[in-house]
Amino acid sequence: MKVRHSALCASFFLLASASNAATATKGYTYSYLGNPDNPKVSATPVSCSKDSCSPSIALVGGGYDVGEAFRWMIARAGVTKATGGRFVIIRATGTDAYNPYIYSRLGQVDPTSPKGYEMVGGADLGLTSVETLVIPNRAAAEDPFVLKVVGRASAIFIAGGDQADYYNDWQSTSLNNLIQKAVAAGIPVGGTSAGTAMLGQYAFAALNGAVDSPAALSDPFNRYVTIDPLNTASKKFVQTGSFLTVPTLGNIITDPHFNTRDRLGRLFSFVARIGKGCTGGVANVGDVGGIGIDEETAVLISGAAGAAKAELVANPYNAENSSSLYTAQNSAYFVKYTSAPTQCVAGKPLVDNSGIQVYRLSAQPSKPSPYASAPQYSFKASAFFNTSNWASQAVQTYGDGSSLNGPYYYGTSGGAVLGSSVH
Repeated sequence: MKVRHSALCASFFLLASASNAATATKGYTYSYLGNPDNPKVSATPVSCSKDSCSPSIALVGGGYDVGEAFRWMIARAGVTKATGGRFVIIRATGTDAYNPYIYSRLGQVDPTSPKGYEMVGGADLGLTSVETLVIPNRAAAEDPFVLKVVGRASAIFIAGGDQADYYNDWQSTSLNNLIQKAVAAGIPVGGTSAGTAMLGQYAFAALNGAVDSPAALSDPFNRYVTIDPLNTASKKFVQTGSFLTVPTLGNIITDPHFNTRDRLGRLFSFVARIGKGCTGGVANVGDVGGIGIDEETAVLISGAAGAAKAELVANPYNAENSSSLYTAQNSAYFVKYTSAPTQCVAGKPLVDNSGIQVYRLSAQPSKPSPYASAPQYSFKASAFFNTSNWASQAVQTYGDGSSLNGPYYYGTSGGAVLGSSVH
């Protein structure tokens, strides 16, 4: 995970330095920019009607942050200059470096990035505050002040780090319950890297550390493949309850850093493990899906269950993200099995003779900056993926260069999945 640094340019201090405060007590740390106690905040999520709300979920793939994903969350929160709004970052470790990145001016260049990327511009978009809570243990996740801050958030973002910390320190706490209530209330919830990993119904919890594609494909049951709520820590594959239940991410597992860390193979393994075609699987094979997200890319999921779609936002082309295994940068990959794997048992390689289906949703490589002084800015692609009906996709290239490609099939040549890659 690339850590967001906290360096600031002098002009930004003029915007917010007088309203910054920090608290380190009872194990948590709290800091903010703006005025979190503004009594006039009245933002209402745009996804709520009179009778119901639908989720707004931002899945960021890690690496340098995607400003357009945060602006989308602010807009979905119903934040305007008239309503105000509180944007809350939660994390188990790290700093408050997201505060100045989000509570900034439109078109302002991020001084922490040598690429000249833009900052979010939240102050110009109507945010009255950006707040960060570092919540490193279960006691802090029950603290009344922590719950107050999260409970009044207009948008919530889970930063990167180690998802095992989130699993161990937050799951089944009052904090966890508040995030679930926010999802149900239509409040935008997002994450990057480890934060993204925790947003699907299923999560690679990394309880024994990370796992790469060769290891996961060679043995889908090796000790590093720990998937919540498959209780792999006890070696009993019993469904115990997800970290979050998001209707539009039901039976989905997410995986960030996809291009830079060659994670297609391990996502094949994760998706297989959840399905009943593997020993101890809990869901029908055709119902389980995986979403892999490249760095500097975000998948934005909105709409009610049964009518949801995934849109793509991304930073401009960055050669650092290139990989010979992934021909299109700034992409998201959607994975499903066409039928149960031929072999998915402990101690043996994952084998499939029927085919693993993959769609690739890609952004265009570049786009002119809308700002006179031209920072590098993120953008929304025209291509999208129908997450409610994976079988009926409009596979095409759009006028802005973005595209939905596929379906590609893996495992059909000789049955072996080992060594698979996207072309």
